Amino acid sequence: MKKMFLGLGLIATLLMMGNAWAETITFVSWGGTYNEGLQKTIVTPFTEATGIKVILTSVPSYAKLEAQVKTGNIEWDVVEAESKQYARAVRAGLFEPLDLSQIPVEDFVEGSATQYGVGIVFYSYTIAYRTDKWPAGTGPSSMKDFWDVKKFPGPRGVKYYFDGVLEAALMADGVPKSKMYPLDVDRALKKLDELKPHIRVFWKTGGQSQQIMRENEIDVGFVPGGRMIQLADQGVPVTWTFNDQVIVLDFLTIPKGSKKKEAAMKFIAFAAQPKQQAAFAEWTNYGPANKKAYNYISKEKAVLQPTYPENYAKGLLQNYDWYAENESKIEPLWERWKMKK
Repeated sequence: MKKMFLGLGLIATLLMMGNAWAETITFVSWGGTYNEGLQKTIVTPFTEATGIKVILTSVPSYAKLEAQVKTGNIEWDVVEAESKQYARAVRAGLFEPLDLSQIPVEDFVEGSATQYGVGIVFYSYTIAYRTDKWPAGTGPSSMKDFWDVKKFPGPRGVKYYFDGVLEAALMADGVPKSKMYPLDVDRALKKLDELKPHIRVFWKTGGQSQQIMRENEIDVGFVPGGRMIQLADQGVPVTWTFNDQVIVLDFLTIPKGSKKKEAAMKFIAFAAQPKQQAAFAEWTNYGPANKKAYNYISKEKAVLQPTYPENYAKGLLQNYDWYAENESKIEPLWERWKMKK
């Protein structure tokens, strides 16, 4: 009898251990090769280190996040939110506060480790063009060039969403980066009227931005720079410039009401480590939020990142607080503009 109880006790212990090791969280990010990089450099190493399984999915829509929190039906445990989405969601109370005692906040770029989000990467939207149309160094190299369809004729591709595109239009219209915010939305849309007949694709995801460039649907695009570097590495005839880039920060967050907050926090703390951020930065060619990550990034790779000092100086850091305040007013104007013939 004693042996039977010991056996049952052992089985119960093993079952409890199995349940702990079988814990699963869902992490929503941006898809395509970006998710491939997350899987290789952060997700798989995290599971190997903790036993917690991570389901990686896409895309982190604000509307879906809001619906999940409001209904209490939380499907995502960790959400990668771009800066304007992050700021809007914080104002709406959609995120859980984080345990920053697990994060080396002092190692992070100022403003990138906060009560509700920890930075994972700085990325940027850049001008890129096909080098079989214009040899490298001879294509569009500024937003004024991007708008110059006489000097640089050919179909364009821009974001389906207005953030970044408005800034690009204003740069093309001569607004200095130092005086960009508050955005003059009417002026930006008027400038976009000039370009609209030449926009063939309004791309929605980073993967689509790669597809339209790879398949030669466009000659020049306002697209994620890191995605273009990946295409060039794959032999696609494409190049890019960091001049007039629009730089954005992505945060890792936990939806309000998450039932797996502890595991989600472990994941965020793991992703915040400099070696993980360095590995992901080298994969994506985007800049890490943890400054110590640069100790593990080769100079060859560092110069390809938007936050490398020489590149950073040529760009514009998006003001996400301004977007949080004004996004709801801009959205209907943008949708009407897209529908306009």
